[in-house]
Amino acid sequence: MGIISVTIIFLCIGVDNMVSANMSAIKMSSDKKSIFSIKLALFFAGFNALLFTAGYILSMIFFRSWVHFANNWVAFAFLLLLGIKFMLESIEKSPSFSNVDADDTRKLAKVSAVIGLNSFLVGYAVETMDKAYFPQVLLLLILSFAMTMLGFHLGKKTSKTIVSKKIELAAGLLLIIMAVKMIII
Repeated sequence: MGIISVTIIFLCIGVDNMVSANMSAIKMSSDKKSIFSIKLALFFAGFNALLFTAGYILSMIFFRSWVHFANNWVAFAFLLLLGIKFMLESIEKSPSFSNVDADDTRKLAKVSAVIGLNSFLVGYAVETMDKAYFPQVLLLLILSFAMTMLGFHLGKKTSKTIVSKKIELAAGLLLIIMAVKMIII
């Protein structure tokens, strides 16, 4: 798994952030949007990095000797699960925030943690593939923040269709293709 593959995986994780931010932006008034968009992006990026780190450390400490011989299969399973999850999420309601929730830090932390669980699996998989930690987590932070801000600023109350849901479906398909590539190559 090279840096291009990891970047694509992180972009797919960012798509999940983007969808939630997009759905929130549709429900919010313009006076709360600008401050909340930065707060949401910081929470999503922070929790993604935190849970990526937890997955990376858990793999490094406890499971390295057990799965080293099957690291491609572990990465395959996690990417396949994430791809299926993203495809299923593209047809169901995504977590979002409204004006009332803009000051609810507990809900923001809960949603960020749930969305960040994707990063936990990826952190585990990246460590089993013997990739360095710091460049990966820095890339994840930047992409998570940027994709959340993009999703938030693309959301408008007048939107008839939600394009981010189609992008989430495409991200799921891409993750499944990458999972199959892990065991073929």
